[in-house]
Amino acid sequence: MCRSNTSVPSTAPLALSSLAEHVIKIALYSLVLLHAFNSYRRSATAFSSAVNALVGLLFLRMTHTEVNFLNKRIWRRLPPGYLGFPIIREINFLRTIASGGIHEALAAARAKYGSIFAQSFFGRANVAMGGQDDLRWLFGQDARNNTEIAWPPNIRLLLGPGAVANQSGKYHRALRRLMEPYFGVKFVENYLTSMDNTTIDQLESWAESSKDGKFLSSEVFKMYALRLFYASSFGYIDEAVCSQLHDDFITWLGGFMSMTGATRIPGSAVDEGMKARDRILATMDVLMDKFTEENPEDSERAQTTVIGRLIYGKDKDDNRMMTRDEAKDNMLNLIFAGHDTTFASISSLLYHLSENPDAMEALAEEVSELSEPLTSAALKNAPVLNACMHESWRMDPSVLGSFRKATKELQHKGYTFDAGTVFNYSILMATTDEALYGDHQKFNFRRFLPKSHPLYVPSVDAGIDPLQGRSSYPIFGGGAHVCLGKSFAQLELRVLTARLFRKYDVKVQNAEKIWFPVNGRSIEFRLTERKDL
Repeated sequence: MCRSNTSVPSTAPLALSSLAEHVIKIALYSLVLLHAFNSYRRSATAFSSAVNALVGLLFLRMTHTEVNFLNKRIWRRLPPGYLGFPIIREINFLRTIASGGIHEALAAARAKYGSIFAQSFFGRANVAMGGQDDLRWLFGQDARNNTEIAWPPNIRLLLGPGAVANQSGKYHRALRRLMEPYFGVKFVENYLTSMDNTTIDQLESWAESSKDGKFLSSEVFKMYALRLFYASSFGYIDEAVCSQLHDDFITWLGGFMSMTGATRIPGSAVDEGMKARDRILATMDVLMDKFTEENPEDSERAQTTVIGRLIYGKDKDDNRMMTRDEAKDNMLNLIFAGHDTTFASISSLLYHLSENPDAMEALAEEVSELSEPLTSAALKNAPVLNACMHESWRMDPSVLGSFRKATKELQHKGYTFDAGTVFNYSILMATTDEALYGDHQKFNFRRFLPKSHPLYVPSVDAGIDPLQGRSSYPIFGGGAHVCLGKSFAQLELRVLTARLFRKYDVKVQNAEKIWFPVNGRSIEFRLTERKDL
């Protein structure tokens, strides 16, 4: 392909600092390579010869990588951005997570390079993007199958070969055709009664535990999510199974932060995570056998629950059913999504409401006026409830972003990206874009209120409909891989929030920011019955 400079639009900046990074690294690596070569020539033993040869080969490869990066920078095939030195950059990345500096790091990079820049994620160079136009472009490429999912190797391994979250192309479309009908708004309404009853019981239990002034850890929200899954699937709750799944999911998630990648070194995080995965899949087998025994294909529960449709559902186009392994992998992923993103969503919402008494008061007043029984339509049309929910997700999106890989050469903003380029789209960058959300660092539920509401303030109106889930509010991702559980997650948080503030006052303490494996807050909370009831 011709790489004439005349074909490169001026909108693609050539950052001298990024070029200098590679020139310096090439010079340093070349010096080490030269030293290793000379040492090899003078080696007196076979062992020293082997060591020097290995060092030489390692730094030859590293030098080659930097030359390749330099070439990409010059020809606008990689945007500006500091990639760093191996090992040191990984240590700094972990330090950034541990210190809670992810948002500051993203903001600094955006201020320096713009909304698209290069970065390194566990040794893999990728293109980070978080501007509204960037996400719109990337989601469009995903919808046209010009990109595919590109999780880091350890996460891909842990999710499983049959998981829809791991797939692209025809296989991905086939799995989504099997699953999508059972995650729509209408189908999810089948869970409302079970979800509501489980929530009422759970809130009463938490309030009872709070009677002596005791504060509860937000970790209880993870067990709540598992109970919802079990009750929605079977009509009752098996506490022993939920407890075992809870413990195994914690270990499984630990593998997401593996320093050994997908290499299963005994005792490593990914190895322990895969052992936990095996235990979870064994539990899935037991649960699926139990479900089929209790619920034949033509039964109501088989027709109106996600687990029933995973087992019995058929593709309307070719009558294909999921294999048992596919069903287990996808059930694992669905429970994970509920287990941890539910925890993050509830904790963050309670934190932000506790910090903003005006929002909490307006919410309590609104949900107190809802009629019994609660309906999906009433919850969806409660403006303050939904505005608070959407603003909390904007401030603390449960998932910070995701990865896509180009399957062909792509062009964007004057850059030409080779096939194989990995993109890391940042949900957090999009939801903290000052151009979209003024005073983005402040929780303000009025951003999402309808103009007809008495509390509506024109000056803070974001002018964005969060229910559309576009690039201006990509909480559930976008493109061909938009989150399947979006409607379930929204209904779940609406039910819990409405039930909680209809009957209880909540006090929050010891809030801590968490970033990984989900983003949000960790809190302690106490429930007491409202005195005005």
